[in-house]
Amino acid sequence: MGSQKRFRVIVVGGGVGGLAAAHAFEKAGIDHIVLERGEIAPARGASIGIYPHGARILQQFGTLQAVDDETYPIERAKNFLPDGSLIANSELFRFLRQYHGYPIPVLERRRFLEIMYDGLSDKSLIKSHSKVVDIIDSEDNVKVILADGTVEEGDLVLGVDGVHSLVRSLMWRNANAAIPGFITANEKKTLHADYSLLIGFSETGSHMSPSDLYCTHYDGKSFLTIGGKKHTFWFVFFKNDRVHWPALPKWTQADAERRAAECMDCPISETQVFGELWKTAIRTELVNVEEGLFEHMFFGRVVLAGDAVHKMTPNIGLGGNSAMESVVVLTNLLHKAIQEHPEGKPDKAAIQNLLHEYQKDRQVRMRQFIDFSSLATKIQAWETTWYKILSRVIPFLPDDTFAKQASILFKAAPKLDFIPVPGDLKGSVKWDDDVLEAKYRESFPRPSISDWVRSMFRYTFKPALSLCILWVFLVIRSSKASEATISN
Repeated sequence: MGSQKRFRVIVVGGGVGGLAAAHAFEKAGIDHIVLERGEIAPARGASIGIYPHGARILQQFGTLQAVDDETYPIERAKNFLPDGSLIANSELFRFLRQYHGYPIPVLERRRFLEIMYDGLSDKSLIKSHSKVVDIIDSEDNVKVILADGTVEEGDLVLGVDGVHSLVRSLMWRNANAAIPGFITANEKKTLHADYSLLIGFSETGSHMSPSDLYCTHYDGKSFLTIGGKKHTFWFVFFKNDRVHWPALPKWTQADAERRAAECMDCPISETQVFGELWKTAIRTELVNVEEGLFEHMFFGRVVLAGDAVHKMTPNIGLGGNSAMESVVVLTNLLHKAIQEHPEGKPDKAAIQNLLHEYQKDRQVRMRQFIDFSSLATKIQAWETTWYKILSRVIPFLPDDTFAKQASILFKAAPKLDFIPVPGDLKGSVKWDDDVLEAKYRESFPRPSISDWVRSMFRYTFKPALSLCILWVFLVIRSSKASEATISN
């Protein structure tokens, strides 16, 4: 290779996606640096849940055991009405563990970031308090300018700097400067919020099992409460009028306290009201619940992953797992391209080709995740009468109904394809990338949007319609019985 520099990736953002990228690039032997504007593992956010497809990636990183040691896996999901009465007690999470072999832990987000950071071999590649102010994209390289005047030079910039991504804005600017109108006003408005979210965690009490998840339905509002080994995590969703970027509001702690005051006497289970959690809260925050999938995930030598480009509502908890997925897909493509080039440095044409492939892969899969998450948000908060009906029908379905649908999504997930999964836990459902037989692939195809529509019709709409017809029949029969009684 002579004196030619190695292929280098500049990662902007030191959160879940950024630290996952550091692990993935470390495993792939790809030169990189991670720039975080603040501190690593800040005291922000509440929790992160790790589903089987994310757990398999963490197993490759070598951090899964430390995550599992922090908490108990979620096993049961219970649903409650506004009066606190129980309407569903589901074994969903046990089925997912049976299908894929991995438990589903939920832990404090900051602790997760600490585990990810501690698991890195070379921590000198993680630079905190490194604020990016500009990106200069050229034919031969890309330069990232920091607030202190430092210039980082590389071959690719990976923006995993969250929903308010500066990298995304700079990429848009560079794209429209090079090709006027490339990024349209409509694409910039992709990101929107229909809900705000009060998040926090409290001291673990005796009010719920550390392996339970509670969902409490209200009209235009919902509560999610998750038991943990050390903390109880909670989320309160409020339906608002839709707002698009860049007009998303900024909430203050006073706003959080005002929202909390509205909910103090709201039951969240048969024995507890929200005010009991609020009294023991360790940290709270009011945020927007943004969602959106951007059309362009890259331009030039800049590519995006995570919330910066595929933001989903957090009701199911797929966001962090999706960020890790995207990082893995990109790493696999980069590793292959570097191996295929004799000097280990793909040219710009090769980079563009692999970024197109990355975008094509992510667009399809992230659309499924975003739609799935959005549906859960609407059902849980009874956004309309129809979603309210669905929430009452779902408890009558077998516990494995939604576990099977989720499993179809999870088993199609990527992993690092150039190293094994050490001690891979096996479930009753095989991962797509572990299966070569065409017969099995045909029996479990990757789900499309039409698949989801058919599944929802089969498992939800048809039962809902049947129950509605039954309800009308019972009302009519009751009415006739009453008339007969009166006439007698």
